[in-house]
Amino acid sequence: MYNQGAKGYQETLLVDTLDRMRRNPEGRKVVHLHLSLLLPANRTPVRIKIVTRMFRTLESGRQAQIFSLSNDDLVMILNSGAQRDINNILHRIRKLYEGDPVTMEDESGDRFVTWYDLSLDAAMALHAAQQMRTEAQAAPPKAATAAMPSLTPAMLDEVQKKIAFLNVAPFIRDQVALRINPETKEASIEFYEFFLSVMDLQRTVAPNINILGDRSLFQDLSRTMDLRMLETVVRAPQIRGTPAVSLNLNLETVLTTVFSTFLQRLEQGQRVIVEVQAVDVLTNINMYIDIRNVLNTMGHAILIDGLSTTTLQMLDVTAMKPDYAKIIWAPELLDMMDPNSNRNAGHMVQEIGTDKVVLSRCDSANALSWGLKSGISLFQGHFLDAFSKARKKPPAAPVRASVRG
Repeated sequence: MYNQGAKGYQETLLVDTLDRMRRNPEGRKVVHLHLSLLLPANRTPVRIKIVTRMFRTLESGRQAQIFSLSNDDLVMILNSGAQRDINNILHRIRKLYEGDPVTMEDESGDRFVTWYDLSLDAAMALHAAQQMRTEAQAAPPKAATAAMPSLTPAMLDEVQKKIAFLNVAPFIRDQVALRINPETKEASIEFYEFFLSVMDLQRTVAPNINILGDRSLFQDLSRTMDLRMLETVVRAPQIRGTPAVSLNLNLETVLTTVFSTFLQRLEQGQRVIVEVQAVDVLTNINMYIDIRNVLNTMGHAILIDGLSTTTLQMLDVTAMKPDYAKIIWAPELLDMMDPNSNRNAGHMVQEIGTDKVVLSRCDSANALSWGLKSGISLFQGHFLDAFSKARKKPPAAPVRASVRG
């Protein structure tokens, strides 16, 4: 058995797999995606994770084996039936990184993707993998940090027990979302978002553990956090009189009895907006559609959260038909173009529906100005928080004020 923590573990696994497949190579191909050659701005951990997730459905369907190398490259060994799907995904990735020099083919060939047919090139593919293993094992260790250990299954069980008996009310935060009239600049409350402060909670229940270190284990933990938040928020005084309550939840949480009880204890006519992350929608579209339909049938709503310049190009938000779509403000939106159609971010907002888009993390007048010019009327962020802090008590009816950018 290989030590999973050893340098070059994935490269060693790749070499071993290719060596075994030399005996039966028919129909198999290898794809090497050179993400390490991308410009630094395009090679962020979030983008690498999103690209990797795009191939996971092929892996779960046993059509491909994926190796995430030490230098951020991806290598996939494909069965004969997976080539069309891989080509479609590679096309989307090229569009995502359109403009990066490595994605542009020239007289020297394609530097972004290398293909090997194992029936013809098994020795060449194995040699390339051996070189990558040697480089990974010889690479200097990354700078030592005082990083906390990542969550493990045993730690997860212990942390969940702590949260189950903890008063989580001090860790719940809320933030207003305002609908602004573009002509008068008057603002009214659209909803209040409630969420658990993960970092504050960690300092109490797991001060020496990085609970975000393993995404799949954190997903399990976040489901426990969802249930505790639902039990607590329904008793919070700030929920009274709000026109709508927005909650960051996992898709699975909507199907629990705790969520059903939460709905029953709301004030009459109070609407719930379930916020789900764009990355989770990308990886579980069928569940998203089912839950969206269930919520709509009950008169509630669903919001796709976490739409960045990257995810906007990867997820067809219009086809997902959310009630709201939350776009994260970033100066890059000013220059963002959809590579599939050369439409800018403003056109994409129009397509989703200007009444549905929430521009979040608005921290400046520039964000508000861009949003209003793009037709957006819903905003959320520190620049607007003064409005909610000025409110003396929960309103019985929508409150209006003037917001100037």
